[in-house]
Amino acid sequence: MQAQRHWNLGTKLTLVAAPFLLLALLAIGVTLWVSWQLEGGAAAVNEAGRMRMQAYRMSLSISADQPQRVCEQAQAFARSLETLRAGDPERPLFVPWDATVRARFSTVQNLWAQYHAHWVTGAGGDMAAL
Repeated sequence: MQAQRHWNLGTKLTLVAAPFLLLALLAIGVTLWVSWQLEGGAAAVNEAGRMRMQAYRMSLSISADQPQRVCEQAQAFARSLETLRAGDPERPLFVPWDATVRARFSTVQNLWAQYHAHWVTGAGGDMAAL
């Protein structure tokens, strides 16, 4: 006959609490991951909004004939475009790079190249077209 094993209270509490502790840690980890993804999405939307503001400022500087400011603003816009494309290690950006987003980002890059060539480095042109 085998002797029945008696566990002390500390062992019993550990065996009961350990699965709940692991489940709580897993839930905390998943929550942190989801919140980081949401924060990265908000940062990407914020960066895109900043780019729109920068484009308006460039257009205003071009219409006011301030070439030095236009050059600085164009560099800032190019940095923002690169940040949105490559990300930033200091501030996570989450962009869902599916086919639609890639196509739209490519359109923005192409339009920026045309805008930059015509208005920033070019001779300018009709202000009504701006």
